[in-house]
This record gives sequence, C-alpha cells and structure tokens, in this order.
Amino acid sequence: MTLCLGIDTGGTYTDVVIIDDESKTVLKSAKSLTTYPDPIDGIRNALDEMPADLIEKVSVVSVSTTLSTNTVLENTGEAAALILIGSAKLLNFDDQKAVQNYTIVSGGHDNEGNEAEPLDFEAIEEYVLSVKDKVSAFAVSSYFSVRNPDHELQTKELIQRLTVADGQSGHPVVCGHELAQSLGTYERGVTAYLNAMLLPTTNRFVNAVVSEVKRRGLNADIKILKCNGAVSGIEEAMEKPVESIFSGPAASLLGASFLSGRESCLMIDVGGTSTDVSLVENGFPDISDNGAVVGGWRTKVRAIRMETSALGGDSQIWIRLPSLSDSAVQDRIMFGPRRIIPICRAASLYPEILESLKERWFADKYRFSEYVQPVRFYIRSGNLAIGLTAEEQKVYNKIKEDAPVSINDIMWDMTYVPADILKSLVTQKLINMIGFTPTDVLHVLGDYNEFNAEASVLAARITASFLDTEYMELCRYLKQTFSLKMAQELVYFLVDKGLADNAENIVQTSRSDVFNTRSRFEASFNPDLTDSPVFKDSVKAVLAFKKPLLKYKLDIPVVMIGGPVKAFADDLRQFIDAEILTPEYFDVGNAVGALVGKIAKRIDISVRTVQSESRYMLKTNGFIVYYPGGRQAFANRDDALNYARELGKQMIMEYMEREAVPAEKVEFKMHEEDVSISKGVLPYMTHFVFEGFARNVL
Repeated sequence: MTLCLGIDTGGTYTDVVIIDDESKTVLKSAKSLTTYPDPIDGIRNALDEMPADLIEKVSVVSVSTTLSTNTVLENTGEAAALILIGSAKLLNFDDQKAVQNYTIVSGGHDNEGNEAEPLDFEAIEEYVLSVKDKVSAFAVSSYFSVRNPDHELQTKELIQRLTVADGQSGHPVVCGHELAQSLGTYERGVTAYLNAMLLPTTNRFVNAVVSEVKRRGLNADIKILKCNGAVSGIEEAMEKPVESIFSGPAASLLGASFLSGRESCLMIDVGGTSTDVSLVENGFPDISDNGAVVGGWRTKVRAIRMETSALGGDSQIWIRLPSLSDSAVQDRIMFGPRRIIPICRAASLYPEILESLKERWFADKYRFSEYVQPVRFYIRSGNLAIGLTAEEQKVYNKIKEDAPVSINDIMWDMTYVPADILKSLVTQKLINMIGFTPTDVLHVLGDYNEFNAEASVLAARITASFLDTEYMELCRYLKQTFSLKMAQELVYFLVDKGLADNAENIVQTSRSDVFNTRSRFEASFNPDLTDSPVFKDSVKAVLAFKKPLLKYKLDIPVVMIGGPVKAFADDLRQFIDAEILTPEYFDVGNAVGALVGKIAKRIDISVRTVQSESRYMLKTNGFIVYYPGGRQAFANRDDALNYARELGKQMIMEYMEREAVPAEKVEFKMHEEDVSISKGVLPYMTHFVFEGFARNVL
C-alpha cells in the first residue's frame, strides 16, 4: 500500500490529506489556519492533526501553494533587476514604474536569429555593478531570444562573473528563453523578472517543506504542483517558481475531477479571497495559451483558463453612502473586493468583541465608507510600521496588537472621520480589518458552524438596522446574491472559452492563407466582449429575473470545492440548469488535487524556411530549426524536419528521466503543423508541439 500526502496552503486554510494510492480513497484529512508571512507553521499545525501511524507510511508528498501568487500580488518578493536587450522602441517597454530596477541595452537578434546589433557589454557591466548590492537576482530578456538565445546567455555569464564575492557563487540569473518559447520580449522579460523576485522566497519555502518532511522521518518523493496542473520536482520548482502561480486553482480543478469521478467537469472553488471557475476535459485541465495575468503583470506562463472574481467567504460586506437614487437594500449593500477577518472568527479569538457588538453605538450613516462601517474592528498585523505621517501615527497608536479596537473607539476623540488614513494603513499591511462577511451570513443561517455564530447574528442585526430590514431576510438575500454571482462567473467563463475556441478554430482553418487570418479573426472575435458592462449586465438580468424566461442549461456537471460551498448548491440550482455536485471531502479538494497532477512536459520547436528575394522569385537558402536553448541550420528540409522530430522526443524523454520516470511509463504526443503563405508553395514555417505525460501517483 502506497500512502500519498497532499498539502495545499490556501489564503485562509492549509489543508492536508492522506490518500491510499491503490484504492484511490482518502484515509484522513485535516485543516489549519494558514500562517503569515511564513506558511510552514500552518503546514506543521495541520500535519500535527494527522495520525502519526499514517504519516510515517507516506512515500509521496505533493504541495500546492498560493505563496508565489500572494508574493506577486502583495509585492513582497525580493528585489530583482531586469536587463532588456534590444531597441527600446521595439521592446515596447511601458511599465517602468512597475519595475523598480531595470535597464535597456543594445543588442538582440532579428526574426531569423541573426544578430541585429552587437551586445553592449560595457553598459551591462556598468549597470550590474551599480545595482548588485541592492538586488538578490537578475532577469534578462533579449529581442528574439527564442530565435537565438546567445545574447541572453552571454549576459547571464557576465552577471554571474561580476557578482561573485567571498568565494560565493554569483547572483541567480533568469533568462526569458528558459521560461517561454513564444514571441514577446517584454512578456518574457516580465516572466523572468517575477521569477527572479520569487527565487529566494520559494527556495526558503521549499527547503522548509523538505526539512519538515525529514524531521518527521519520511523518506518521501516531494513534488510541487504548477499552474498548468502538472507537477515538478523540487529542483525545478526552485528554479522556476513563477510556474507555481495559480497552482491553488489548478489543485482545486484536479481535486474536483478526482473526488467527483468525472473526467470532464466545470469547477467552482470558493475560497476566502476569491471564487474561481475552470474546466477539465477528458482528464486534462483547459489551458490558456495567452499566459497567466497576476497582479496586473502579463506573463508567458501557461496556466489553466480561469474566471476569477474578488468574492470569497472572507470578502467584506459593507454599506455604502446613501443617495437619492437608492430604492432598496441591493442599491446600498456591497460585496468586497477587500478580504477581511470574519467577525465570527475574530470573536472566537477575542470574546470581548461580543460586548461591543451588543450596543448599537454607530449612528451617522452619512459617514459610511469601505473603511468606516457600523460593524468594523481593527487590529495590528504585526508588520513593522516605518515612515508614517503624524496623522497616520496618531491613528495607528489607537490600534492594539493583542486585541481588536472598534471604529467607535478609534473615532471617539477625533474631529474628522479617518477613512483615508485607515485605508492607507490597511494598504501598507500595518492593520487588519474585522467585519461582516459571507462566512458570517452562513453562520447566521445555520449553514456553517465553524466559529462564533452569536457574533455573526449580532453583526447581522446591526447591519440590517441601517438598511431598514430584518436581519434574517438580509442574510437570505446576501446568500442568494452570492450564489447569483457564482452563476454569472460560470456563464462568463463559458462564453469567454467559446469565443476563444472559435477564434482558434478560425486561425487553424485559415493557415493556408495567413494574410486573411487576422481579418477573419478580428471580424469573428471581440476579446473584450466578456469584460464589457453591457454583456455582464445582460447575463445578470437573465439570471436575476424573478420569473426567468431563459435559463442557462449546461451539459457538463458543475463540481463545487471549498469549505462553505455546500450551503450554496441549492441556490445555484435556481440559476443554472445542471448537475451540481459537492463530493465527499469537497472542503479539502485542493490538497487532493495537489496529488492528482501528472508529470508533464511540453516542448515547442519550429522549422523555418530561409528565403531571399531574387529579381523574379523567392529563393530558398536553407532551413533553421529553433528549439529551447538554441538553433541548428540545415540545407535540406527533410533533414531539418527529421532532426526536429527526434530532438523534441529526446528532450521530452530527458526531462522524464530527470523526474525519475521510466521510459515505458511516458505517454508521448506530437503535433505537426505547416504554415504557408498560399496553397501549393513550400511552407515558410513548420511548428511542432511535443508533449510527454506520466502518472504521478493517483
């Protein structure tokens, strides 16, 4: 019997499960609150809840984590520097404010991989020496490095030589071509830059996991889940931490499929911060080739296609300022987007909150804002407060570290409402907000009983009194609204996927005439459609109509994952006609999914026809094979194609060997596609996609 341990560190909870590989059954699960800023303590707490006799038999450990995502979103990564090589105009680098340390130097190649201009070694050396003591890693991205990576590799070698000190190795250097083979120098640069920022944090986390596994006496193989639903070994995870961005949603999707027994399904994951929708088809996650977007950064990381809304169990519910146009509760009650501590959980830790909630002490509804509410408490986060203004320091001094302070106690001796100051302190992560949330709504309705329900009821009564409604009626409305928003996200996701797939089909069927491809694509697909207010309002109107004339019917099951989701299933069925499932262990689906991911590798190789223009016709001068890390020239097309086919398979098998996968266990696929200017002529490009898959454990 092989026992497998799955670990997921989410925004609110850290989940662990032990699964028997042979019977494919969950033997035990446990949860613990995720700890910040270091999640390893939360992992230890969850593992301590597991039976020791099961833990000691574990031979495989697989981890999914929000660490990389949160580090990027919160901008808490280590300082890194970005070197872009090529013409500033061609690079189209427009995020100078976002990247603190960067430079652009001469160099780069053309689209055939020929040197466009010499690499400026002097400029690189001058810049590296000026910032090496301020940063922990470097990122390098060169123009058309996917056609020829020489300038990136030369720059990497120079940086490592310049940053060697006291016998220690030089600074880590991440090259864009090492992470992505698709065109886009700037996006590859962003990907490499984020990867460089994440290196120290991820290495500390992975090393801590390894140490914890060893401390418990386990001789286990450790894997890390990536955002495309595949797993990697710890060495690759530490080299390419950017690939673990959104590994949490990937784990949810895989866990939903495994627990429900459905190889094809839609997944809704309700977490503390957000609600995510994604799709698995025939056992494989639906992948977006556009690259993951995190914290406003567009990367080249291939990730699961996902619709995300800033609405989770810990999203704040707040009352906005009244206006003359308000006519009902729905005009004034707001969800999110900021995540706060639910009042029920805070009351479990600090019972004194109950006494404050028993008094309706806040009277002026015309001072409401996102940060000033009738049910609002603040507590220090524990982060060091540096560089505060005099007014910020005054408000900060009123807030304690060991007990929540009500908004009333903060304001009682002030002549103004400090909403902007509170916002600033929250944004700087110096204080945390406590208030009314969807988690509290479920406690009021009796659908969830994890924390102090009395505090939730008191908070609901106060909130309802300002809306001139009854508190149970308010909570039923809020729960139904939350379900409506989930249904909307499902529709947005499916329409967006349908449009994208249709556009891809048009591109694929138009390969014989590349000049018409773009016009056909643009005529058929508006990529901004699903983000338009008109579209979203139309979907909302259809779903929310009291006696709907239309109802969205899905021919694929919807599997719900996350702690409180079972409470929303019946309400969701009012809006969506589909089989809606909440399988056993739905509350630890992410930890299950961490074990389900396959060992997978994708290699892209292109064979390009090199042509020159003669007086009367195009002349073929040869063929170049572009592959990850290099290129090779050939005089004969068949030789080039055969080389590409053999190389792609070889690179897949070499990767699998590094991951200790026997050759006979590898499932290999190859897709070959010719791209021509017109019918009957020699293709100007042949593109190969090689994919290798192997079972991890489950």
